[in-house]
Formats: sequence, C-alpha cells, structure tokens
Amino acid sequence: MRKWFLLSVAFVLSLSCFGQIALAAKFTDLPPGHPFQKEMIFLENEGIIGGYPDKTVRPDAEVTRAHAAIMIGRALKLNGEQRSTTFSDVGAEHFASGYIASAADAGIIKGFSDGTFHPNDILTREQAATLISRAFHLTGESTVPFTDISPSMYSYTHIKRVFAANITNGYEDYTFRPYVKVTRAQFSAFLARTLNDEYKIEFPLVFLKDPSKVYHYEDGGHARYVYENEDYENWNLWQVYREDGTKYPILERQDSEGYKIGYPYSEYSLQIAYPIEVGHTWDGYGDLPDYYKITATSLSVTTAAGTFDNVVEVTTTDGYVSYFAPSTGLIKITKDGETLAELIKIE
Repeated sequence: MRKWFLLSVAFVLSLSCFGQIALAAKFTDLPPGHPFQKEMIFLENEGIIGGYPDKTVRPDAEVTRAHAAIMIGRALKLNGEQRSTTFSDVGAEHFASGYIASAADAGIIKGFSDGTFHPNDILTREQAATLISRAFHLTGESTVPFTDISPSMYSYTHIKRVFAANITNGYEDYTFRPYVKVTRAQFSAFLARTLNDEYKIEFPLVFLKDPSKVYHYEDGGHARYVYENEDYENWNLWQVYREDGTKYPILERQDSEGYKIGYPYSEYSLQIAYPIEVGHTWDGYGDLPDYYKITATSLSVTTAAGTFDNVVEVTTTDGYVSYFAPSTGLIKITKDGETLAELIKIE
C-alpha cells in the first residue's frame, strides 16, 4: 500500500512537471531562462494573454495602450464585446473597443484632454502603474526610494501604491524610469504580481521621509522639516525652519549603500548601511573606523508623534543612539539615556 502511494505521488508530480514544461515549450520565444517566464505562463493559464499563430508570445515586444486595456479587462472579467466608446479615436470596429469602453466606464482609463485615447501609443511605466492602481483599487501607500519621481507627477500616488503592494521595485540604481516603454513580459509581471502573491517581490525598508508631509522635531528648540520640490542630483531636499527664524537645507537619499543624510554642496553621512543586521558596522565621517553599529532591528519605539514599528537602532562609538523608522527616517536620538532629539508631530 505504501509503495503504491509513493508511486502515485511520483506520477502526479511528474504530470505536473510535464504540464509546466509543455506549456513553456508552447511558445518558441519564451525560454526557461526568461526573467518573467513564470508570470507569463500564469497569465496564459488564466486566459489573460495568448500567443501568436507562429507559436510565439513575443515577450519583449512593447505593449500598446489598447493591448494593456485588453489584459486588464480579461483579468477583471470586463465586457470585451466590441462597441462604441467615448474616445474619438476608438470606434466600435476597433478590436479593443469593448475592453476600452468597459475600463473607461470603471474609471480605470481616462484618456486625454482632447477626447482621444491613443490606443496605438506604447504604454509607459508610469501609465502601467496608474492602470494597475486604479484597476485593482490599491489604497495602501509607501514612501518610495526612487530618485526620478516627484509629488508633482500625476502618477506619483499610483507609483507609491504599486510599490507598497510589492508589485514593482524599480531598478538597481533606485530609479523608477516612469517614461520608459513597457514590454509584454514586464506588464505581465505587474499583472501576475497583482493577481497572485506568489509572484510579489520584496524591497528593503525605505527610511526616506514622505515628501507630502511635514515633520516636526524637538531638539532643544522646535524644528520643522518641509520638502522642497527641487531636483538636487537625485537627493530629496528638505528645508528646516527653526523657531528662531533661521532655516537651512538638509539632503536625504537612499541607494544601494543605504540611507544617507547630508548638506548641499558638502559631504554626507551614511546613517544606515546595508545589510541591516545586528552587529553590522561601518566607518563614520572622516573614516572613523567602525563608528556606526546596528544594535537592534524590528523595534517598536514610541515618541510624541506616535508608535513606530520595524525601527532600526544605530549606536556610535561615542555613545549616541539613533532610531530610524520606515517612511519616516530619524525619529529619536539619545545619549546616556537622555533624549536629545525627538520627532513630535507629522502633518
């Protein structure tokens, strides 16, 4: 009986593996080494994408706005029956008219101010993020580390939402590249991650402050941090206003090294260095050896501004202890048990 059971399990597993291999082999241009092969196979199984008569799926071909509407429509099971639309350049005879009309009715697509949709334009990354955010009613937001987006962009909130939902992590240089055109494989990855948690991606904690908020600190006086909508070589520029009427700029950035704070036209300090592990040390300003050390992670710390989770504690060799919270940055500094600076309000 046991032998029969093991043989049955082996047979089922072999069938499962065979099915996956057979499906992968169905498309001649989707090899096992393609970075988004699994995501595209998943969408094919779900009836969201299909191949071409020549047995290709063309993963690296660019996606038009019309084809993106079709994929979104199929994922949401919208009515794809061809019919008239509100857009002057999408008639009832257009192959994607049904899905475009349904997506417009659902508020997923908006078109342009002149009443057109531009169905043949290639989808950009910011447009893809916006479509995904609207289509799946994403509401959770997270501060993003991308150095090439700003609150002035119409897509800013949507990019924050797809990032928070682990649908995108941008590029290795901490850019999002909002105007880069999207391929079928890339949009498939966005959709697969939205529909199935198995394909979601993780990103290191982001300690940058939210540019849409104002941060108040007490450090022997009152200091108010206000984001300046100014491009400073891929740094976030904050203006610090003090109660005595003085002000000065502070720079903030997170990249492949870690979380940094500095001043314009001057040097910076690496406040949190990767990897974020207890015991990790790195040099301080002036090459002070092992000046910084991570002494705790995943702390819950309460200040006058509230309770913060996943806080990282960094201790210096001269006794200062700094606490950093995700999406907030520095929340507290102590020395010898005395609080020297504390975040007291976020608005």
